[in-house]
Amino acid sequence: MLKVVLSIFFLLTSLYAYESEDKLKVIIIGKVAKYITYENAQNLDNFVITVLRNPFENLFDDIYKNKRIKSKPVKISYIDHINELESTNILYIPNVNARELSDILYKTQNSNILTVSDTRGFAQRGGVMQLYFISQKLKIKINIQSAKRHSLKIQPTLLRIADVVKDEK
Repeated sequence: MLKVVLSIFFLLTSLYAYESEDKLKVIIIGKVAKYITYENAQNLDNFVITVLRNPFENLFDDIYKNKRIKSKPVKISYIDHINELESTNILYIPNVNARELSDILYKTQNSNILTVSDTRGFAQRGGVMQLYFISQKLKIKINIQSAKRHSLKIQPTLLRIADVVKDEK
């Protein structure tokens, strides 16, 4: 009986930690936006965050309902395929295979979009910002070369707390 109770406790604890990590990622995606300058700013009525194949259920909607980023109302857009991408400020890319990631990065290159993912090696492969956890702490990797290609200027405040990486050769 004790083993069953402990198993349920550890299962619930791990699910809570997983939910908390997802929630933290969703919150950080919006928070980093204030440290980004879009040099070729799109003239959008809303600040648009697009999520590819949404792995977060309703977290984005819950967190950004009635919120503003850069003095604009936040609009969350969900797409199932990169070909559906329309004008956006931030594109969240879930964990995808290497071939699909290459295709996504190719289609978004030279755009004025902050690409964000938690895919391992994302920043080194040309993504702008990678989120990852070490010892239950959220860390950020930023690829400055990619940010420049995307016409994004990242404030030094954000760069000081991030690991700055370069494209793989």
